[in-house]
Amino acid sequence: MRKGIVFALSACFIWGWIFIIPQYMEGFSSFEVTLGRYFFYGTISLLILCHKLLQGGCRYPLAIWTKSFIYSIFASIGYYTFVVLSMRYCSPAMCALILGTSPITISFYGNWKQQECHFKALIIPSILILLGLVIINMPHLRMSISPWEYSIGIFCGFISLMAWSWYAVANSLFLKSHPHVASSDWCTLIGVSTLIWVMICAGIFFFIFADEELELDKFSTLTPLLRNYLIGSSLLGFICSWLGAFLWNKASFHLPVSLAGQLTIFETIFGVVFVYAIAQELPPQTDCLGIAFLLSGIVYGIRISLRHSMKHAIT
Repeated sequence: MRKGIVFALSACFIWGWIFIIPQYMEGFSSFEVTLGRYFFYGTISLLILCHKLLQGGCRYPLAIWTKSFIYSIFASIGYYTFVVLSMRYCSPAMCALILGTSPITISFYGNWKQQECHFKALIIPSILILLGLVIINMPHLRMSISPWEYSIGIFCGFISLMAWSWYAVANSLFLKSHPHVASSDWCTLIGVSTLIWVMICAGIFFFIFADEELELDKFSTLTPLLRNYLIGSSLLGFICSWLGAFLWNKASFHLPVSLAGQLTIFETIFGVVFVYAIAQELPPQTDCLGIAFLLSGIVYGIRISLRHSMKHAIT
């Protein structure tokens, strides 16, 4: 279990940079950043797949590939599309608050699927995590648009939350039931499937958002802004997507689903710390208090999981 915790923290540390890297990709919309990230993720995965196939590895039946196609649409395109829509129609703070509850939803849903501990044991850490999220995001919650648009944004946020929660649990159960599928191979298959989804969806998204989101002239000349975009997209694609998924797959194999779900809150914690560290500012007292609640919830959840695993080992 300790090895799984290390893998989970490493993955969340990498994912925390998702909040930072797009800030250096000025001149490009959230949709273009998303498209660039998953395009590079898929392209890098395709190169890795070709290399492994030439060496005689990474050969899996159609059933495994079918799973990767299903999982990739939930974990990447579908999930992040609704994230972007949520931020567009309500606010980034509300979207962050909704998605920040994923450790709670993953823990309860995962425990319902696998029954790793009593549900009462998840209540206190979930309350602590929820309090921490509210304290951190409450100062930023403002509704400056119509209630109808705000409701659409909240709805899209919950859709992305459900997509990510389902994927996190299903992915963990899949890896545990298919130990012959290597973690590196699985994130590569997911990446290649994501690339295919990107190619399929790009035309649809271009048609919908072309007038307000896409300006193709900015891609015709290698300007400093385009160079930063390409570098940022490649970092998001390889480091944050492929390597992050690899580490998380390793963590999912070693950890109970409920505990793995709670540990995802470290993505938010690392993101907040990185933002203030790069700005060379100290976080306000409210953020420190919120992080303290988050950490308390995680420590409580880890103690429960260790106690449960020790009891299970004795019996």
